[in-house]
Amino acid sequence: MPALLTNVFCLLLALGALVAIFRRWSDHFLFSAIVFGAGSAMLATAVVCGFNAPALWQAPQVFAIGFFPITFRLDTLSAIFLGLLGCVSVATSFFSPGYLSHLNDRIHTGHYWSALCLFLLSMALVVLSADAISFIVFWELMSLSSLALVGAEHKKHQVQRAVLIYLGATRIATAFLASGFLWMHAITQSWNFSEWHFDNPASYAPAFLILIGFCIKAGIWPFHIWLPYAHPAAPTPVSSLMSGVMIKIALYGMVRLLVLGDLNYQPLAYLALFLGTVSAFWGVLFALVQHDLKRLLAYHSVENVGLILMGISLALLSKTAQLPEIAAIGLAAGIFHCVNHGLFKSLLFLGAGCVDAQAHTRDLGHLGGLAKRMPWTMVSFLIGSAAICSLPPLNGFASKYLIYQAVFQNMWLSGSLVDRGLSIAIICLLALVGGLALACFTKAMGVTFLGNARSKGAMAAKEASTGMIVSQLILALCCFVLGLSVPQVLLILKPICEAAVHQPTNIENAFPIPQAGVAIALLTLALLIYAICMHSSRVRKYITWECGFGDLSSRTQVTPDSFAQPVARIFSPILRYRVTFEITGKDRRHFPEQIKVEPQMVSILEQKIYLPAIWLVGQMARVLAKIQAGSIHLYLVYLCFTLLLLLFLGTAL
Repeated sequence: MPALLTNVFCLLLALGALVAIFRRWSDHFLFSAIVFGAGSAMLATAVVCGFNAPALWQAPQVFAIGFFPITFRLDTLSAIFLGLLGCVSVATSFFSPGYLSHLNDRIHTGHYWSALCLFLLSMALVVLSADAISFIVFWELMSLSSLALVGAEHKKHQVQRAVLIYLGATRIATAFLASGFLWMHAITQSWNFSEWHFDNPASYAPAFLILIGFCIKAGIWPFHIWLPYAHPAAPTPVSSLMSGVMIKIALYGMVRLLVLGDLNYQPLAYLALFLGTVSAFWGVLFALVQHDLKRLLAYHSVENVGLILMGISLALLSKTAQLPEIAAIGLAAGIFHCVNHGLFKSLLFLGAGCVDAQAHTRDLGHLGGLAKRMPWTMVSFLIGSAAICSLPPLNGFASKYLIYQAVFQNMWLSGSLVDRGLSIAIICLLALVGGLALACFTKAMGVTFLGNARSKGAMAAKEASTGMIVSQLILALCCFVLGLSVPQVLLILKPICEAAVHQPTNIENAFPIPQAGVAIALLTLALLIYAICMHSSRVRKYITWECGFGDLSSRTQVTPDSFAQPVARIFSPILRYRVTFEITGKDRRHFPEQIKVEPQMVSILEQKIYLPAIWLVGQMARVLAKIQAGSIHLYLVYLCFTLLLLLFLGTAL
């Protein structure tokens, strides 16, 4: 059954990609959306089979990659990520037709739907791949199809720059992965993942290459530079799939290869923990000072993939320290947060897309007052914000609690004083990250939906289409259901955790908080407050103090800069944050005519590392370009020397 469903799914998506190219079909959003949604539903059906009947099979020989047959594996781990992909893609299929209608002629809709079908198909096949050859081929298809989607509005200079940055990141990530895969094949003489084990010193170097390749694709610090460029440039449904699912596939690869492959090299686990910790802090800090709503959400992806990597690295460290219960909790926390973040981040991106489509801007400084104009979008965005801030009883609270649980238990049970001190530092940093995330989404919610409109576009905004609302409600409902189903989720994750630590665990007891009881208590409290407020029917009006300027306007409201400025000043050494003032007028000291305040921020990594590195590569390219003299004789000499060098290296090795 899994093989049959997978074959039908592949044929359906391939057909959708081919049909969408023809211009006569490209204007019919509904047809492409139905094909895309049907493929997503087919994927969800395969997930059910994966939980009940794990399977390993080969694709028909006609689809073989050269001499290598394509092999697939559907088990509990792959079924979890396929379920996430199916859920997000179903929501995307409802959202896309209404969203694309506001882009008019800015993108080629036929190319968009064709690339979107290939993107969904490639992500599913990467997760199902059971060998390195299939994995890297479908990984490349995933990278190239997502690259085409990021460049959908290719006429914009900003989009062109984002495409180049994302292209560079995908090439480097693939180079690291391919190097690690080739090295592991040289060690094991096999391409099958089931025969790869990282518990011997010979495999530590390829494990490092594989880890870095996955970190680049996942957007882990300091390789996250492509995320804040690609997500704002891509259409919102694409941003939802990329942030919600694609970057999680890299984390899936870490779990599949490194954790289940028994990596026992402590320095590599400490490196992963360091990268995850810095990524969580760096992402939430830079998110707080962003103006663009989608760029803000992109930086929060950097934060949350850092949290997921922290859970995975804690599992690796605890395995080497012979603490299987902590390893199981850390792994469960990482996988669970993968799913949770995929749901509420996709929900938030779809909400940002609704705001962009209706108000025609994502700049927080030009929004405001959308709560009454777009109530459904506001409620959905509020649910997503509460989930990403880890507020109970939503799903974000459950997985974040498990991360805390793993760190606390590591602090008490670890025999190393270094690990105990490190655990205390991580707990403090997690608390700081949680506080900054709460401040960031208070800003995003308040500035976007509350107060008065700050622009004509925000003032004329109306609620999004029915399909766009339904897509958000689907994901919001999933956030509630997963938040109330933590014991059932832990039972699903238990076989994966036991396979990782090679012994039975009691992971189902790691979450003692009754989420359903918390939900009932909060609902009761809300109804009680509402009843008390409604009991007083007398309406009282007060005059708001307007500082003597007359009627209040949108200029007297809190701006995104003024909200974030206190925190930005505290962390100015990291953010390179400064504010410039410009006051004009004849007697500007006493009677200023115009005051202009402009905050400025510089990315340290871009200015100090990436731009100098790009300049160096450019200089090297100019030097190497001189060898292209246009002489065939000179090229033959180059070829001769290259062959001699390869022969020498081959005999020496």
